[in-house]
Amino acid sequence: MMHATRARTLLAAVGLAAALLAAGCDTAQQVPWASYDSALQPRIDAATATRDCAALRGYLAAANATSTAHEKATGFRNDALVAYIQASQHEAGCPSAGG
Repeated sequence: MMHATRARTLLAAVGLAAALLAAGCDTAQQVPWASYDSALQPRIDAATATRDCAALRGYLAAANATSTAHEKATGFRNDALVAYIQASQHEAGCPSAGG
């Protein structure tokens, strides 16, 4: 029989996982994909699926480095793309940049 504390912890973990999945979907919908190379999202998604943290770090660095230029060209920064890549890193189990 499962203890009440363990059951609550398990339910909290399941709830957190569901929230992260939902947030990931929301993040993807917020990225203006039409303003990027059409292969970018599939590349990020493939790197996430294969847990290629080095590739995800590269995509994140590029998104940060080109944000101002992207804003000049399109009218908006890469903030949504950066958030999408960060969510992808989390999903892939990559270590956080700060830790």
